Amino acid sequence: MKILSPHCTKARLLQAGRQVFVQHGLKNATVREICDLAGANVAAVSYHFGSKEKLYMCILENHLVEGELLYPLDQGITPQSSPEDRLRAHVHGFLQQTLGDGNPETERLGKLLIQEIIEPSQYFGELFEKHCRPRHDRLLSIVRALLPGLDELSVARCASSIAGQCVLFDFARETMARMAPELVLKSSNIDSIADFIFEFSMGGIERLLARTKAPATA
Repeated sequence: MKILSPHCTKARLLQAGRQVFVQHGLKNATVREICDLAGANVAAVSYHFGSKEKLYMCILENHLVEGELLYPLDQGITPQSSPEDRLRAHVHGFLQQTLGDGNPETERLGKLLIQEIIEPSQYFGELFEKHCRPRHDRLLSIVRALLPGLDELSVARCASSIAGQCVLFDFARETMARMAPELVLKSSNIDSIADFIFEFSMGGIERLLARTKAPATA
Protein backbone atom coordinates (compact mmCIF):
# COMPACT_ATOMS: atom_id res chain seq x y z
CA MET A 1 0.00 0.00 0.00
CA LYS A 2 1.40 3.36 -1.00
CA ILE A 3 2.12 5.99 1.63
CA LEU A 4 -0.41 8.72 0.89
CA SER A 5 0.48 11.45 3.32
CA PRO A 6 0.44 15.23 2.93
CA HIS A 7 4.15 15.37 3.72
CA CYS A 8 6.82 16.23 1.16
CA THR A 9 8.42 13.58 -1.03
CA LYS A 10 11.51 13.43 1.18
CA ALA A 11 9.41 12.64 4.27
CA ARG A 12 7.49 9.97 2.38
CA LEU A 13 10.76 8.39 1.24
CA LEU A 14 11.99 8.29 4.83
CA GLN A 15 8.79 6.63 5.96
CA ALA A 16 8.78 4.16 3.07
CA GLY A 17 12.49 3.45 3.42
CA ARG A 18 12.05 2.69 7.09
CA GLN A 19 9.41 0.07 6.28
CA VAL A 20 11.34 -1.51 3.42
CA PHE A 21 14.69 -1.62 5.24
CA VAL A 22 13.05 -3.12 8.32
CA GLN A 23 11.57 -5.85 6.16
CA HIS A 24 14.50 -6.57 3.84
CA GLY A 25 17.64 -4.98 5.28
CA LEU A 26 19.98 -2.78 3.27
CA LYS A 27 21.27 -5.38 0.83
CA ASN A 28 17.91 -6.73 -0.31
CA ALA A 29 15.92 -3.49 -0.26
CA THR A 30 15.43 -1.86 -3.66
CA VAL A 31 15.08 1.77 -4.58
CA ARG A 32 12.12 0.90 -6.80
CA GLU A 33 10.20 -0.69 -3.94
CA ILE A 34 10.89 2.30 -1.69
CA CYS A 35 9.80 4.79 -4.34
CA ASP A 36 6.71 2.77 -5.26
CA LEU A 37 5.67 2.69 -1.60
CA ALA A 38 6.32 6.43 -1.26
CA GLY A 39 4.46 7.23 -4.47
CA ALA A 40 7.59 8.88 -5.84
CA ASN A 41 9.62 8.80 -9.03
CA VAL A 42 12.38 6.17 -9.00
CA ALA A 43 14.97 8.96 -9.22
CA ALA A 44 13.69 10.60 -6.02
CA VAL A 45 16.03 8.69 -3.67
CA SER A 46 19.08 9.84 -5.60
CA TYR A 47 17.77 13.42 -5.77
CA HIS A 48 16.93 13.77 -2.05
CA PHE A 49 19.58 11.53 -0.44
CA GLY A 50 22.23 10.69 -3.02
CA SER A 51 21.88 6.91 -2.82
CA LYS A 52 20.01 4.05 -1.20
CA GLU A 53 22.85 3.66 1.31
CA LYS A 54 22.67 7.30 2.37
CA LEU A 55 18.90 7.05 2.81
CA TYR A 56 19.52 4.02 5.00
CA MET A 57 22.01 5.94 7.15
CA CYS A 58 19.56 8.83 7.48
CA ILE A 59 16.90 6.43 8.75
CA LEU A 60 19.33 4.87 11.25
CA GLU A 61 20.32 8.35 12.44
CA ASN A 62 16.66 9.28 12.95
CA HIS A 63 16.26 6.09 14.97
CA LEU A 64 19.28 7.01 17.09
CA VAL A 65 18.04 10.54 17.73
CA GLU A 66 14.57 9.30 18.69
CA GLY A 67 16.10 6.90 21.21
CA GLU A 68 18.37 9.57 22.67
CA LEU A 69 15.43 11.94 23.13
CA LEU A 70 13.11 9.33 24.65
CA TYR A 71 15.70 7.61 26.83
CA PRO A 72 18.61 9.94 27.65
CA LEU A 73 21.72 8.26 28.99
CA ASP A 74 22.02 10.63 31.92
CA GLN A 75 18.57 9.64 33.29
CA GLY A 76 18.43 13.01 35.05
CA ILE A 77 21.87 12.54 36.63
CA THR A 78 24.17 15.57 36.40
CA PRO A 79 27.93 15.64 35.67
CA GLN A 80 28.37 16.61 39.30
CA SER A 81 26.83 13.34 40.51
CA SER A 82 29.06 10.55 41.74
CA PRO A 83 30.66 8.38 39.03
CA GLU A 84 28.78 5.40 40.50
CA ASP A 85 25.42 7.14 39.98
CA ARG A 86 26.48 8.23 36.50
CA LEU A 87 27.47 4.68 35.55
CA ARG A 88 24.22 3.20 36.84
CA ALA A 89 22.22 5.81 34.89
CA HIS A 90 24.29 5.23 31.75
CA VAL A 91 23.71 1.47 31.82
CA HIS A 92 19.99 1.89 32.47
CA GLY A 93 19.64 4.45 29.69
CA PHE A 94 21.62 2.25 27.30
CA LEU A 95 19.30 -0.70 27.99
CA GLN A 96 16.21 1.49 27.64
CA GLN A 97 17.40 2.63 24.22
CA THR A 98 18.07 -1.01 23.35
CA LEU A 99 14.62 -2.11 24.48
CA GLY A 100 12.86 0.80 22.80
CA ASP A 101 9.11 1.19 22.88
CA GLY A 102 8.26 -2.44 22.16
CA ASN A 103 7.36 -1.72 18.54
CA PRO A 104 8.68 -4.54 16.29
CA GLU A 105 9.74 -1.98 13.68
CA THR A 106 11.77 -0.06 16.23
CA GLU A 107 13.29 -3.30 17.51
CA ARG A 108 14.35 -4.29 14.00
CA LEU A 109 15.93 -0.86 13.41
CA GLY A 110 17.90 -1.38 16.60
CA LYS A 111 19.26 -4.64 15.26
CA LEU A 112 20.20 -3.04 11.97
CA LEU A 113 22.07 -0.36 13.90
CA ILE A 114 23.93 -2.97 15.98
CA GLN A 115 24.93 -4.73 12.76
CA GLU A 116 26.45 -1.48 11.51
CA ILE A 117 28.34 -1.05 14.79
CA ILE A 118 29.74 -4.59 14.59
CA GLU A 119 30.42 -4.61 10.84
CA PRO A 120 30.35 -0.97 9.73
CA SER A 121 29.76 -0.10 6.11
CA GLN A 122 31.65 2.66 4.33
CA TYR A 123 28.82 5.10 5.09
CA PHE A 124 28.68 4.51 8.84
CA GLY A 125 31.74 6.57 9.78
CA GLU A 126 29.97 9.92 9.93
CA LEU A 127 27.11 8.48 11.96
CA PHE A 128 29.57 6.86 14.35
CA GLU A 129 31.47 10.07 14.94
CA LYS A 130 28.29 12.09 15.45
CA HIS A 131 26.44 9.74 17.80
CA CYS A 132 28.38 6.65 18.89
CA ARG A 133 31.72 8.20 19.76
CA PRO A 134 30.25 10.89 22.07
CA ARG A 135 28.31 8.30 24.06
CA HIS A 136 31.40 6.10 24.33
CA ASP A 137 33.49 9.10 25.36
CA ARG A 138 30.88 9.74 28.04
CA LEU A 139 31.31 6.19 29.33
CA LEU A 140 35.08 6.54 29.21
CA SER A 141 34.89 9.67 31.38
CA ILE A 142 32.78 7.82 33.94
CA VAL A 143 35.12 4.84 34.09
CA ARG A 144 38.14 7.15 34.24
CA ALA A 145 36.63 8.83 37.31
CA LEU A 146 36.10 5.42 38.90
CA LEU A 147 39.70 4.37 38.18
CA PRO A 148 41.85 7.44 38.92
CA GLY A 149 45.43 6.94 37.86
CA LEU A 150 44.81 3.80 35.82
CA ASP A 151 46.26 3.72 32.32
CA GLU A 152 44.04 4.64 29.38
CA LEU A 153 44.16 1.17 27.85
CA SER A 154 42.67 -0.37 30.99
CA VAL A 155 40.02 2.37 31.12
CA ALA A 156 39.12 1.67 27.49
CA ARG A 157 38.90 -2.06 28.15
CA CYS A 158 36.56 -1.50 31.09
CA ALA A 159 34.32 0.85 29.12
CA SER A 160 34.18 -1.55 26.18
CA SER A 161 33.30 -4.42 28.50
CA ILE A 162 30.40 -2.46 30.01
CA ALA A 163 29.10 -1.42 26.60
CA GLY A 164 29.46 -5.00 25.36
CA GLN A 165 27.28 -6.33 28.15
CA CYS A 166 24.56 -3.86 27.22
CA VAL A 167 24.78 -4.60 23.48
CA LEU A 168 24.59 -8.36 24.12
CA PHE A 169 21.02 -8.08 25.38
CA ASP A 170 19.95 -6.76 21.99
CA PHE A 171 22.16 -8.55 19.51
CA ALA A 172 21.89 -12.01 21.11
CA ARG A 173 18.24 -11.79 22.10
CA GLU A 174 17.13 -14.87 20.13
CA THR A 175 20.03 -16.96 21.46
CA MET A 176 19.29 -15.86 25.02
CA ALA A 177 15.65 -16.83 24.57
CA ARG A 178 16.77 -20.36 23.73
CA MET A 179 19.33 -20.70 26.51
CA ALA A 180 17.75 -18.74 29.36
CA PRO A 181 14.40 -17.04 28.54
CA GLU A 182 14.46 -15.19 31.84
CA LEU A 183 17.45 -13.19 30.59
CA VAL A 184 15.62 -11.72 27.60
CA LEU A 185 15.40 -7.95 28.08
CA LYS A 186 11.83 -6.80 28.81
CA SER A 187 10.24 -3.80 30.46
CA SER A 188 9.55 -6.01 33.49
CA ASN A 189 13.21 -6.92 34.09
CA ILE A 190 15.16 -3.95 32.74
CA ASP A 191 15.84 -2.61 36.25
CA SER A 192 17.23 -5.92 37.52
CA ILE A 193 19.40 -6.42 34.43
CA ALA A 194 20.72 -2.85 34.65
CA ASP A 195 21.49 -3.37 38.35
CA PHE A 196 23.32 -6.61 37.59
CA ILE A 197 25.47 -5.08 34.84
CA PHE A 198 26.26 -2.17 37.17
CA GLU A 199 27.17 -4.38 40.14
CA PHE A 200 29.17 -6.83 38.02
CA SER A 201 31.07 -4.01 36.36
CA MET A 202 31.73 -2.27 39.66
CA GLY A 203 33.14 -5.52 41.02
CA GLY A 204 35.69 -5.64 38.22
CA ILE A 205 36.48 -1.95 38.56
CA GLU A 206 37.01 -2.26 42.31
CA ARG A 207 39.33 -5.24 41.79
CA LEU A 208 41.43 -3.29 39.30
CA LEU A 209 41.50 -0.32 41.65
CA ALA A 210 42.64 -2.54 44.53
CA ARG A 211 45.49 -3.87 42.41
CA THR A 212 46.74 -0.35 41.73
CA LYS A 213 46.73 0.39 45.45
CA ALA A 214 48.37 -2.88 46.51
CA PRO A 215 51.90 -2.40 47.90
CA ALA A 216 54.66 -3.68 45.67
CA THR A 217 56.31 -6.90 46.91
CA ALA A 218 60.04 -7.38 46.96
